[in-house]
Amino acid sequence: MKKTAILFSGQGSQYLGMGKGLYEQHDYVRDLFANASTLLGVDMEGLCFSDKGDKLSQTENTQPALFLVSFAYWQVLSKTSGLKPAYMAGHSLGELTALAAAGAMSFEQGLKLARARGLAMMKSNNECGMTAINKLPIKLLRELCESVEGFGSEFVIANFNSPEQHVLSGRLERLEAVGDILKRAGAAVFPLRVSGAFHSPFMAEAIAEFESELNQIEFQPLQVPVISNVTAAPHASSDSIKSNLLLQMTSPVRWQESIELLASEGVDSVIEAGPKNVLKKLASHINNDLEAYSLDEPEDGVLLEKALAESNNAKHKKPEFFGKCLAVAVATRNSNWDEEAYQNGVVTPYQKLKAMHESYKTAPKEITTDDVHTALSLVQTILNTKGVPADERKSRYQQIVEQTGVENQLSAEQLSAYA
Repeated sequence: MKKTAILFSGQGSQYLGMGKGLYEQHDYVRDLFANASTLLGVDMEGLCFSDKGDKLSQTENTQPALFLVSFAYWQVLSKTSGLKPAYMAGHSLGELTALAAAGAMSFEQGLKLARARGLAMMKSNNECGMTAINKLPIKLLRELCESVEGFGSEFVIANFNSPEQHVLSGRLERLEAVGDILKRAGAAVFPLRVSGAFHSPFMAEAIAEFESELNQIEFQPLQVPVISNVTAAPHASSDSIKSNLLLQMTSPVRWQESIELLASEGVDSVIEAGPKNVLKKLASHINNDLEAYSLDEPEDGVLLEKALAESNNAKHKKPEFFGKCLAVAVATRNSNWDEEAYQNGVVTPYQKLKAMHESYKTAPKEITTDDVHTALSLVQTILNTKGVPADERKSRYQQIVEQTGVENQLSAEQLSAYA
């Protein structure tokens, strides 16, 4: 697992009993639930575990409940594994969870935002809803939607989830009409149990109410990059978070592009923190080279634990990197017989490399990028002093990084600097 991204679930993943296993196993999860109940004046334990009045499906309850449970999953993963993800992303509501997990705001602030968002969106019903469309490529979907009156104003494509899964949002009568057309074209059409036309122009009225809650938060610098649903790119700054969260309410969720971006940035595994496995499945459909896990699936938990253990073992073996540096330094032929230059340019840097090697052997840990650069710079000094030809130097550097597994810590440009 070279690079990992954490994905946070969105509305539609909720179910009665979600998070109960975490609640029973961890004191700090019980503390999160108690804190949430106090802040919102709602029995979150009862809502998530034993609700009998279908309150959990009501948007104003669904959103804070999902935020709470997804954040709890992240807390457990973080505390038990020490995993440091390269990126975070969340689908719709899940973006709030990602921002809180990445340090842009506190758990309490995020929970209040989720509640405010749910309340604002609930009030913008207007006989609207959402419909999932499967098994239809986007080009054909768009062509067929454009053939129906009201596309772009009375209904829109709200979610670009994967190559063949999208969601329409808008007036129910328009969704029904276009649904019949899409079925005849071979699509699978599923009306969603939501209380409004999310991510569409019909959410415009909800923006003002949600903005009043957003204005009470001063977002902090992100500790982990978070992908914006609106731009399918990392939030540029703390200042951009507010504007993007407001735009998100009326803009489509660009989920497929977000996962494609993660893969292009070298992410090789994604972990869904939240109930069900919707985002895990979407990630696999978008890029089947990604290793995808859901923390809500016990069997995935076993596989993930094994993968993390193997990754940690590999990291602890990285002191071999210094051994390889030392071996290259010793084995490379010397063509410089200036004694003073040899002392300063070979013996002294070799002793520094040896000290770094001993330090990592004594206290095994993940090698830092700074130490990789320091060690390679010392090797560079030694090879230059010995008068090693440029082609051979380049070959030696490649041999070191490829055989010791530190190549992911260096860009091609950085590697070429040592040639």
